[in-house]
Amino acid sequence: MQNYYTFFLIIHLFCAIIFIGYLFFDVVILRLVRKRVQNLQEFKSKISDITTKIMPLMILMLFISGGAMVSRYFTSPIKTPFQILLLVKIILAGCILALVCFSLTCYFILKRPNPIGKYIHPLVFTICIAIVLIAKLMFLF
Repeated sequence: MQNYYTFFLIIHLFCAIIFIGYLFFDVVILRLVRKRVQNLQEFKSKISDITTKIMPLMILMLFISGGAMVSRYFTSPIKTPFQILLLVKIILAGCILALVCFSLTCYFILKRPNPIGKYIHPLVFTICIAIVLIAKLMFLF
């Protein structure tokens, strides 16, 4: 896996940019535009139709590439601040994965609206911001 680290890193970064960019658009931009656009709900539903097909693939690629890269840093017991912060990132990413699986289960399997749907994107966006900050802090140690 060490030979492919750069390849996985590039995939991971591009998928993260797409995923966090979509969340930023949904959480920040659409909320600001809500008062200025007449038919925002129809616009959101058209975007949702497309993103429910693309985002699961982005998330899957994020987790696969992240999992491939993490093996480089956990060769010994967890003892450095870097490894501790990486573990915190993994736990936060696991929370995102759980929320995504819950949302996809509601949408595709149960065919019902997500009961916590209006809270998931802001929560996931906040977790993503924390993950990005931790990723930058990791390399200070």
